[in-house]
Amino acid sequence: MEAKRICNFNDISLNTETTLCFNFILLSYATINFLGNKAWLFIFLRKKSLILSMIRTIQLRLPKNDSLLKTLRINAQIYQQIVNAGYQNKTFNKNKLHRLTYKKIRKKYSNFPSALIQSVRDVASEALKQTKLKKKIKSRPNSALRCDKRTIRINLKDNIATMSSVSGRQKLYFQQNRQSLKYSDWKPIAATLSYKKGNLFLNIAVERETPPKIIANDYEILGIDRGIKNILVSSNNQFFNSKHFRKVKCKYQYLRKMLQSKGTASARRKLKKISGRERRFVTDTNHILSKIIAESDFKVFALENLSKIRRPKKEICLGKKFNRKIGNWSFGQFEVFLKYKTEVLGKHVCLVNPRNTSRKCSGCGHTETKNRHGSSFKCRKCLFELHADLNASRNIAILGITEYGRLSVNPPNVTVELPVTSLSFQCR
Repeated sequence: MEAKRICNFNDISLNTETTLCFNFILLSYATINFLGNKAWLFIFLRKKSLILSMIRTIQLRLPKNDSLLKTLRINAQIYQQIVNAGYQNKTFNKNKLHRLTYKKIRKKYSNFPSALIQSVRDVASEALKQTKLKKKIKSRPNSALRCDKRTIRINLKDNIATMSSVSGRQKLYFQQNRQSLKYSDWKPIAATLSYKKGNLFLNIAVERETPPKIIANDYEILGIDRGIKNILVSSNNQFFNSKHFRKVKCKYQYLRKMLQSKGTASARRKLKKISGRERRFVTDTNHILSKIIAESDFKVFALENLSKIRRPKKEICLGKKFNRKIGNWSFGQFEVFLKYKTEVLGKHVCLVNPRNTSRKCSGCGHTETKNRHGSSFKCRKCLFELHADLNASRNIAILGITEYGRLSVNPPNVTVELPVTSLSFQCR
């Protein structure tokens, strides 16, 4: 039977958000047709699928439910069975895993819903693929259970969820929290059921259409330099001091060193407790900073691309002390928080090349290693003097203009003197 080409564009209204996706589809269609008559492209287009969406995760605590706990225990057993089958047969292909295990699982666990078995199979396949079948995987007694629209229905406005389990469909009532109130008008698309410290939690993925991006002028682009002594320095002369942040980090570092030298069971329990406190403190600090920056009057935020800063060249020896500072620096988390906070507001975050941003003069553009001495910057060519981090942030702002694609013929003078403000904050 000859295959039919399905491509209906009549009900699609193209705009700036869909043009790129539409052009990619046309290019793929032309490429496959060029390969010959045997290669067909089946395109099922819906207007909704071409619209970009934002996805967030909210966490809800559920009341105790014996049926859900039993479902989680059986989920862990099924997961282990599928993982063992994949490891023995050296495959992580979902179809092969399905043929190897589905009938046996349905016979052994007849009350476990079929749709949940498929979800467990997908999770096991991803785990096997991640380990590349090189080591055995051992599941926990109450492993998390992934749910989709077939196995769970969530109503955030009425605080009700219905979920498949070994005892049939369960109706769950949960209490509202700040997250559920904030995302009550978003659409739930998936969820994960987990059991931690004697409590059931439901992590819900919600989505909403991405708002249209705001068009920015050159003066609405903010350069941000991230550092260790100053957490952030922005090109509008704002300093975010890290004195309190470093003091708290040093306190936890000292306690960790002392407890590790003890090596007792109580010391290990205390270490685990301290690590949770330190992690929450750093997360809270990055949330506060990213919120201040995102809600400012600027529309585009330029950051250095620091993805390779933890992987220096082998011939460069930075030293144990410097490596410890870099390891304690949570620049990546701040970047993630800033991106998702600006996305909701229709603002942009662009990454620029960090090369020579600390050595280049933001006034004349002269680049020389001797321009910078610690925290002070003095250009050897034009004798321009400024704080080194502030000079770097202004260079990042200039690169951000180029990256954003709106660099004018006569670039603005970003070195104009503004009143310098320093912000120090106390994190709760």
